[in-house]
Amino acid sequence: MPQQPRDGRTPSRSVSPTDDLLRQSFIERKIEEAIAAGEFDDLPGAGKPISDLDLSYDPSWWVRKWVKRERVRDAADELRRTVRREVPRLRLRDDEHARARLEQLRQAIDEINEHLDVEDRIAQI
Repeated sequence: MPQQPRDGRTPSRSVSPTDDLLRQSFIERKIEEAIAAGEFDDLPGAGKPISDLDLSYDPSWWVRKWVKRERVRDAADELRRTVRREVPRLRLRDDEHARARLEQLRQAIDEINEHLDVEDRIAQI
């Protein structure tokens, strides 16, 4: 008779090769069903190479990415404030100047949007 662990837990049973194969086949079947149902279609990054895969390991990678993301978000916030401040004023100016400034703002928005996640896009102001 197997001895009960002192901490009161039930002893773990050993997994037989048959149990392991059954578990693997169950998991494989679930994955195949999900693929057939289209649950893996349109995943973010699908068809794109994994970013930074060729770089050597950097223990501070997440800090660097966070700082970069926050800088872009700060720039986006500043651009939002600029757009909200300037667009109403453009109505008071001549059409040519207003069009030129709107084009500058549109280009700045496009540049920021290239670096932002979908949920952070500036065009959704």
